[in-house]
Amino acid sequence: MLFNSHAFLFVFLPLTLLAYWRTESRDLRKVILVSASYVFYGVWSIKFAFLMLATTSVDYWTATQIEDATKQTARRFWLALSLACNLGVLGVFKYYDFVAGSINDVVAQPLLPLLHVALPIGISFYTFESMSYTIDVYRREVTALRRFIDYAHFVTMFPRLVAGPIVRYRDMAEQIRTLPARLAPEVLPEALHLFTLGLAKKVLIADLLASKLVDPAFHSPGALTASEGWAAALGYTAQLYFDFSGYSDMAVGLALLVGFRLPRNFNLPYAAENVSDFWRRWHISLSTWLRDYLYIPLGGNRVPPWRRHLNLFLTMLLGGLWHGANWTFVIWGAYHGLALALYNGKLARAAWLPRWGAIAVTFIVVVFGWVMFRAASVGDALSVYRAMLGAGGLGATYLRSHVTWLCLLSVALFVAPRFDTTDLWPRMRTRWHWAAIEAVVFVLCLSRLTVPSPFLYFQF
Repeated sequence: MLFNSHAFLFVFLPLTLLAYWRTESRDLRKVILVSASYVFYGVWSIKFAFLMLATTSVDYWTATQIEDATKQTARRFWLALSLACNLGVLGVFKYYDFVAGSINDVVAQPLLPLLHVALPIGISFYTFESMSYTIDVYRREVTALRRFIDYAHFVTMFPRLVAGPIVRYRDMAEQIRTLPARLAPEVLPEALHLFTLGLAKKVLIADLLASKLVDPAFHSPGALTASEGWAAALGYTAQLYFDFSGYSDMAVGLALLVGFRLPRNFNLPYAAENVSDFWRRWHISLSTWLRDYLYIPLGGNRVPPWRRHLNLFLTMLLGGLWHGANWTFVIWGAYHGLALALYNGKLARAAWLPRWGAIAVTFIVVVFGWVMFRAASVGDALSVYRAMLGAGGLGATYLRSHVTWLCLLSVALFVAPRFDTTDLWPRMRTRWHWAAIEAVVFVLCLSRLTVPSPFLYFQF
């Protein structure tokens, strides 16, 4: 089920909120939210809803075994079992065909059969959350939950179930323990603000840029002009930000409607002054997860400089692979890993640049990376790069025929580094004319929901 669909907005959400807030029992409210979340997920696939139930059950059980074990070897065994189950599910559904196909490509005869299994939506998100929980129990940073409904309540919450933010249990524990008895009146306007502007980011900006500038170019990258190549690259740069940050805004708004406040997932990433700053601002919940559960265990900043740079590279390489089983994601991760290693090694710094120059250079580095991220294959990415460098000519006719959508792109790229939905709320909440404007925006969004489009990060 999609946030940007009539079924969600006018059936699922009202019925869920009505049942949720009319129930006084906190335990029963947890049951309602968990049940609603499984319905929300099961609309896509009942069998994958059962898969999520199975992995949730394994992590709940292994966490209790980790906490109850008196010997360190036993604790390690139960943690290893939990990680093996989670990574095994990811391996089968997300990476097996990629690995098998890559091996088959370099041998004379195919050695491994391809499974061609569908990828469960959001599997990487809820798997990372589950792994962080069992690891934190093992580290004794949190205590294991003793009731299954409490753990399922944390993992399956529908606002963030399929595309994050990736939340650690220790950051949500207090909110889960102290569920509010009723929806606070001051929370409702903020929730509606976040949801409406998140929906507008998706429907009025991201989807239009995709259909008019991005998808046509990336579907046929072989004969692009420079104008088409740059429009596609910059268009996708804007599309991805507005699509994913729009989802995150909507998720935060929906979570407020059920009594939870989720962490911020974006902080004006296209205003970053260097690649390290970019990764502190983009997909913050994933960057934090990779730092805490991969980079720091590899040694973090406590190792010699060459090891630190290698750790950064490996962390981003695996972060790229997290996004998908394709060589484009591997190369994209390596690209950012190399950029981070060079920057932290002070080999790619230009202290003489003014702030606006540093932002511009960082932005161009990010844009070139997004081309590889978006392309269906490495060959397609190289075709777009060639076009951007002028191999196909300027393409003045394209500029004239797409002036409307290029203007939308220009506005989007102007807005992205300057305004954030979360930051706007304190300025807008006391002014009624903003409420009227947002109501008009919401109605405009509804008029474009005839063919709801999935969010980009659903594929991860």
